Amino acid sequence: MAYSQIIRILCLGTNLNPNPNKKGERSMKDIFLDRNKELENEIEEYLCCLHNGAMIFYEGIKDYIHKNDKRFKERVRAVIEHEKEADGHLKNLKFTLYRYNLIPDLSADILELMDAMDDISDVSKQVLLDLDIERPYMEDEFSEDFIEIAKISLKAVEALMGGVRLFFTHVKTIDDYISKVYFYESEVDKLEEVLKTKIFQNSETLDLSQKMHLSYFVKKTAALSDIAEQMAIKLSVFKFKRGI
Repeated sequence: MAYSQIIRILCLGTNLNPNPNKKGERSMKDIFLDRNKELENEIEEYLCCLHNGAMIFYEGIKDYIHKNDKRFKERVRAVIEHEKEADGHLKNLKFTLYRYNLIPDLSADILELMDAMDDISDVSKQVLLDLDIERPYMEDEFSEDFIEIAKISLKAVEALMGGVRLFFTHVKTIDDYISKVYFYESEVDKLEEVLKTKIFQNSETLDLSQKMHLSYFVKKTAALSDIAEQMAIKLSVFKFKRGI
């Protein structure tokens, strides 16, 4: 079932007149079908912005660690723009849902899910901004560990995006994507523990304040996988509700 089909179902909860108006005028049904398409497009563009922001986050982590300062600055500017764009699409889809009275039970779940997923763009932006401002010192021995955490966190977000899209089309098949999110989040937890152990127990050149600073950024870099897991839990709940 496509976005438009689901949203047409939502429209059944509104008092639409299916009969056309006078010749030359558009029927209410035609107008609401346009609004359905508008909502479908806003949701898709919103998801694309979130995904792009997460990819920029990953590339930004790599650029910072590899000391590609010019490209890193470009990533920071880009992730800020994507976060603003995502916020705009979120506001538009909320407006469309409320303005045209598309608020039955399923629509409320869509709104809750889309609203919660905004954390993906917020965290993607904030981590790169914090790196740009705080400039933590990273020894070479930690570089690949940080990059791997960012990479697997991105995979968790991408698996989540696959599940969210299937929620609108083939809700019964989202379990595979939800399982992937849980797997990737678990892998990030393991990598996080290994890296923190290296920082605190194996490094002899860093003082305690530097170790604490790095530990903070380990947690920040892993945050996207935690958000993806939280959203996967929501998807599971919404799938259950749709099956009742």
